[in-house]
Amino acid sequence: MTAPAPRAQHRIRLPDGRRLVCAEFGHPDDPPALYLHGFLGSRLEPRIAGELPLRLIAPDRPGYGASEPMPTKSLRRFGADMGFLLDALGVPAAAVVGVSAGGPYALATAAVLGPRVRRLALVCAVANKKVLRSEGGAVRLMRLARRHGRFALGLAPVLLRNLRLHGLDEAVLRLILAPERPLFRPEIDVERLERLVLVSVREGTRRGIAGAEMDLENLTRRWDVSPREVACPTLVLHGALDRVVPVAHAHWYASRLVDARLEIVPDAGHISLAVNEAQRIAAYARGEA
Repeated sequence: MTAPAPRAQHRIRLPDGRRLVCAEFGHPDDPPALYLHGFLGSRLEPRIAGELPLRLIAPDRPGYGASEPMPTKSLRRFGADMGFLLDALGVPAAAVVGVSAGGPYALATAAVLGPRVRRLALVCAVANKKVLRSEGGAVRLMRLARRHGRFALGLAPVLLRNLRLHGLDEAVLRLILAPERPLFRPEIDVERLERLVLVSVREGTRRGIAGAEMDLENLTRRWDVSPREVACPTLVLHGALDRVVPVAHAHWYASRLVDARLEIVPDAGHISLAVNEAQRIAAYARGEA
């Protein structure tokens, strides 16, 4: 598994003056796809999946990496931002892939941009606050952090800074990924993958936790978009062994989207699903599956 370097990086000024930064991977003549990273991720997250036959456009979501936060917390406004991003890159239409906490933002993009989104893939995606009541690792922590927001978010920058200072963030990441290790395909170098995840997380949080704070607010409150607004074909892909985002989230999406195909992979977890099925997701985004 190779880890591609970004072919290009773009700094874009949105109409309200905010900076949006994205990385591009793949060949410029390949079909374009927006990739929306997960919680604590960054524009570097697609490197985890290796080389894909897509022109992959991966922005830092607001508050993550080098992108500035949104002044108001709104999934719909994020969808409009993605329209400006595509305009700036000269892309009339694209597929959209949302992974984990990036799923609701991908849904919003498809809802707002309508026919400009050809296909939508929701990969181990977090659903709305009703399903957040499900018991599940990171999802449950998200609810607790939202409930005790000021306290949790106040401690987070100090915690992150000290973890990095002493090199403990790598140890914590290995501990989190340990249950997934047996689920990766044999050809995947798991230690290398863990290093790539760490690089993405460090980039996503290098300026603090504004992105994480925005996710906690956006994903645990009433959404200002609905799955029923999405008209394009949608693949809802989830691992049966996902301990982070329970399978109930996939069923929530599939039961509300107009044109959804639900696929539950029996031997996949959370990150292992996105990595093991990367080529299948890319084929779907290209319109080949």
